[in-house]
Amino acid sequence: MGNTCYANSTIQLLRAVPELNAFILREELEATCQDVSSVPAKLLLGYQDLIRSMWGAYKPAYVRPLGFLTVIRDAVRGGLYESFGMARQNDSHEYLVYLLDNFHEALNEKKDSGAKDAVVPAGATMTEQAAIGWANYVQRHTSPMIDLFFGLMRKTVECQGCKAKSYRWETFNVFKIPCKGESLQEWFRSECAPTDIEDYACEPCEKAEKGRQKAHLFSHVWRLPSSLFLAIKRFSPDGRKDMTPCPYDGSPISFAEHFAEESDHESKGWRYECRGIADHHGGMGGGHYSAQMAHPVSNEWWWIDDSMSQAMLGPRFGSSNYILYMRRMSS
Repeated sequence: MGNTCYANSTIQLLRAVPELNAFILREELEATCQDVSSVPAKLLLGYQDLIRSMWGAYKPAYVRPLGFLTVIRDAVRGGLYESFGMARQNDSHEYLVYLLDNFHEALNEKKDSGAKDAVVPAGATMTEQAAIGWANYVQRHTSPMIDLFFGLMRKTVECQGCKAKSYRWETFNVFKIPCKGESLQEWFRSECAPTDIEDYACEPCEKAEKGRQKAHLFSHVWRLPSSLFLAIKRFSPDGRKDMTPCPYDGSPISFAEHFAEESDHESKGWRYECRGIADHHGGMGGGHYSAQMAHPVSNEWWWIDDSMSQAMLGPRFGSSNYILYMRRMSS
């Protein structure tokens, strides 16, 4: 269908999320959309049609997703993501973020709330600050997609002159990790590693006329979603691709060590298992995408490559892994 393998691999990742399937396949989905004439709603309902077709097909039949790709093409025409409507290779990570953001916007109950951010009161505990940071986000962003796919990070900047700290809260729906370390935990830790800021405008230091200072930026997880997408940073701006094999064997994993010490969110105690993988084969200038997924009903692993599919004994981890879908374990 013209370089659409990136779309196929992304759709298979989403298809592996049982909670998303259950929600998307509901008869009342259209009534749940805030504005059925909007682009996000058209994308969501187009995806519903596609998923219905996929669940209604049996091997050796396969689904030709022309309808959904046409909806995408019409939605992106003349915009920032126009390349998604062209017969050219695209990035599955960018495509995943695009779909998740639009699915959320189609269902966003607070899109036009006009709410203003609450101010953190003096002396607020870190838990109270986090609650306000999350509340400021959800007062404008409320949908079933939030708890399923969105997490919260705490960013801390510490001035090296006066040691004053400032905090900001950032949401994400895909967590990016570099190929640095000997285990998946170390790759995750590398993304959260402290970084230096050379010319930091520290308010207390500027009031004391000490000028700009050096500072350290620390990143910590505050809450994780039940469905966590990890995108591996394989591509560099100069066109190189990092082929380091993914150092993971598929065992259940906890990310508690990357949480802020003060976080008391329940996700700190969750364990995750890999349920889907988008693979990129080849170099940055071209290449090909395929997918691995645990069937959300039978739990059998399948390899999917365009119109071909084949049963697998289990997931394969290596240098082609690009996006991992990690799902919270029930116990």
